[in-house]
This record gives sequence, structure tokens and C-alpha cells, in this order.
Amino acid sequence: MTDQPQPDHFANMDPRTAALIKAALAAPKTHAVISTYADGSEHRHDTRNAASAENYAVGERRKIGRDLISRETGGSVRVVSVEIVEI
Repeated sequence: MTDQPQPDHFANMDPRTAALIKAALAAPKTHAVISTYADGSEHRHDTRNAASAENYAVGERRKIGRDLISRETGGSVRVVSVEIVEI
């Protein structure tokens, strides 16, 4: 590991904007969208609230029944279910 300092991505930003972004990033994740595939694997996407989870789930539900290419394996996978859970 190097001893180089991490860059401050908020250094050249308006302080009010930087404060809003930092607060949003620090907010706890309260809900998750879990997509289940036919091979038994799952993908989890954590969100900050129920509305964000529902919004993300809408796009995931469109994939149910479709054959997709897995980013992990490169093989074909089929989405069988999408559910929202509270963390």
C-alpha cells in the first residue's frame, strides 16, 4: 500500500453542493433490491429508501424471463424474480 494522500474530489466544488453530496453519500442504506437468477445466483442493489428501491426494481422487473449475459461469468443467465427487502 502506498502512503500517497487520497485526492479531495470536492476541493473545487461549491461548498454547499459538496455538503449536499457528502450528506447523501453518508445516508444509511435502508432497502435492497434482490434479483434472483435461474442458476440460483443473486444480485443485490442497496438503496437509501423505499422509493429508490421501487424505482430501481421497476427496471429490474423488466428483465424477468429474459436471457442476459452475466458480467461475472460471461455466460447466459435468466432473471426469475425481483424483490425489495428492508435492511
